Amino acid sequence: MKRFLSTILAVVFCFSLGVGAFAAGTAEDGQYVSSAGWVFITIDPGHGGADTGAIATYNGRQYAERDLVMKIALYLKEELETYRNVSVAMTRTSNAASACTQVGTIEPRVDFAKDHGADLLVSLHLNAHNSTAVHGAWALTSNGNYNQGVAAVGTAVGDNILNELSKLGVTRQGHLIRNSSDSRYPNGTVADYYGIVRYGILKSVPSLIVEHCFLTNQSDFSQFLSTDEKLRQLALADAAGIVDYFGLEKKDGTELSNAIVLTDYRDHWGASYIDRAIQAGWVKGYPDRTFRPDVTLSRADFVTLLARLSGEDLTPFGGSSFPDVSADSYFAQSVAWAVNAGIISGFPDGTFRPGEAITRAQMAHIMALYLKHKGFDTTYTGDGTDSRIADIGTIGAWALDDVLFCYGAGLLNGRGANFEPDGIATRAEACTVLTRLYDYETTNVPASPQAAEVAEDASVEPAEAISPEPASEIPEPESAASVPDGDDPIIEPDAIIPDEAQTTAGNLVE
Repeated sequence: MKRFLSTILAVVFCFSLGVGAFAAGTAEDGQYVSSAGWVFITIDPGHGGADTGAIATYNGRQYAERDLVMKIALYLKEELETYRNVSVAMTRTSNAASACTQVGTIEPRVDFAKDHGADLLVSLHLNAHNSTAVHGAWALTSNGNYNQGVAAVGTAVGDNILNELSKLGVTRQGHLIRNSSDSRYPNGTVADYYGIVRYGILKSVPSLIVEHCFLTNQSDFSQFLSTDEKLRQLALADAAGIVDYFGLEKKDGTELSNAIVLTDYRDHWGASYIDRAIQAGWVKGYPDRTFRPDVTLSRADFVTLLARLSGEDLTPFGGSSFPDVSADSYFAQSVAWAVNAGIISGFPDGTFRPGEAITRAQMAHIMALYLKHKGFDTTYTGDGTDSRIADIGTIGAWALDDVLFCYGAGLLNGRGANFEPDGIATRAEACTVLTRLYDYETTNVPASPQAAEVAEDASVEPAEAISPEPASEIPEPESAASVPDGDDPIIEPDAIIPDEAQTTAGNLVE
């Protein structure tokens, strides 16, 4: 649809974009929040790098679509972020070639939106035509042949944006639906021609292209593109259309403005558990706004999470009874608390092995001891078999009763037909067991309430808190997987969290 006029292709003028005013805060300035209840918008400023898009010359000066839509995009991001529970990502934030490599051609832009959990991908463009008389706004949307629910979102948002642009005086040309001549959707129907739209349909990311007006039409340029304020008005029209569709509300002056919303787990099986764990403050995420649900979990971090879940005061607990647990490590107090509570006692060689990945059998064992510490009777009273666990014969005797208790109580599930006792637990699984432990505690009555009260007494002498038990509660598994401390990207707190937060930060913190 766009045609580049040969008489103005020789030199491309690039605007100097003052993006400093739009710069986002750093992760250290923000507060991690779950994605529940949030709307995720990805803005794609069309073209980028050496690809200028449409260009036109007015009064001896050349204007490039690439530069103008970047300004619109930055204004749009700024406006959307004044609304409650909205997270905005941009496929590029400058016109430098290096800033455009991550989005490359069309499909990676949709992949970027998918990776950021986008509820909407809006690609911003300006139009061009050989005839300078052609003008007005178009919304490029899906033909609706496949994934109709996703297609309907793009169509509805496009309609809203066209309505808002028309209020500015932009001629509404309507929706442009173009079919591919050689591509079909998985259901055999004709696919959409435009890549942003087609890949959005295939990847279940509602996507549309907004052609705001014609750069090659002098009236459109003069009325809507010739100043920064006019570009901002186009962005506000885009925002109004999006806000109307999602029913967004403006923030008030007291609301968190620098929330770091974690987005990479929205389609994960454990999303609801992760949401609850984040909302409860038991876990956090990484500074790059990811949670990484399938990353494995270390023993130190699981104990740290249990300490947070317990709600108990860790102040009395200091020092270390293990040679491989430094007294100034971020998990030292949690480990000392767990030793004092009878939840852990380490391996036969006297070590705790904090950086070693925790196995599912170890996790079940520790969970049962945690509930015992809270006053619950976790004694397994069955016959030591469970027909639902196909690999029950591979579970060590030291953990079998605890696995069967946790399995029977619904605290742990299998992996398919097996339990996989030596399987490494993941961050998502940790969130799942944390929420299930919490629910178990709040819906069941301890067999020995007084034991729970004693466990929660913060007046325990520090010396008692760190004295090891004579025998190991967790025998060394025959084939335990290990994660060397230096290779675990999450157990090195100095690199990812402020010093003052180290005593409360763990594998699921950053």
